[in-house]
Amino acid sequence: MILKNENLNLSAIAESGQCFRWKELEDGTVEITAFSRVLLARQLAEDACDFDCGQREFDDIWRGYLDLDTDYGAVIRRIPKKDTYLRNAAAFGNGIRILRQDPFETLITFTISQRKNIPAIRQAVEKLCRAAGRRIPGTERFAFPEKEALASLSLEDLLACSLGYRAKYLYGQAQRFAKGEVTTEGLAACSDEKLKEELLSLPGVGIKVANCTMLFGFHRVNCFPVDVWMNRIEDRHYPEGYPLTLWAPYAGIYQQYLFAFERAVDGAAGGKRAGA
Repeated sequence: MILKNENLNLSAIAESGQCFRWKELEDGTVEITAFSRVLLARQLAEDACDFDCGQREFDDIWRGYLDLDTDYGAVIRRIPKKDTYLRNAAAFGNGIRILRQDPFETLITFTISQRKNIPAIRQAVEKLCRAAGRRIPGTERFAFPEKEALASLSLEDLLACSLGYRAKYLYGQAQRFAKGEVTTEGLAACSDEKLKEELLSLPGVGIKVANCTMLFGFHRVNCFPVDVWMNRIEDRHYPEGYPLTLWAPYAGIYQQYLFAFERAVDGAAGGKRAGA
């Protein structure tokens, strides 16, 4: 199925750091594993992608997942004209979209992400899926574990998934979800302020993991995660602080453009920039 959309770049999303189960294959195909399914997609042109599924499956599952009902062109046009750096970042990052991921999977994977690089995160996530997830029919991939399946793993099982100190956090989170003490439905019904409060109450969840879970798992697109890259950008380009009020209600989308642009600029400088 071929989709025309000038604001969808598969490779940019795969490299954006918001998801850990997208895999770019050698032939240019992007393998997307989500919702106990595997979707193969290919960028045909700047404004066209090919998906190996029918229209009905695409509309039922993948259209919402890719957030295709949001006009990202309009989001970009809202950027203040004087904000040259963000405008340049948005031009570079055009095609990145905030995926509508499963909230529980997002929470777990970003808990795993603490103090790990992306290849190590992906490796740990795949080990976890093989340990407790179901094999996806017709593929060699495994679905992300259901809450009860994840809760059935012992601490030793989790440690075998290269989780290190994070294993105890996942164990505690899975137990709370499996017992119904916390539900994704209940969290989704919370205001942004209350949602952050509830997430911070979970084992191993600090402000960065909470913000990432809010943005990438609950689609709170004004949420603005901060890491070392974002601190660098603020120091270099926004010394008086990020103008988050001006960026509302899409600060989280702009964060993704800034993140992608700064990493690219830093890489083009050969790692010689400050903090590299």
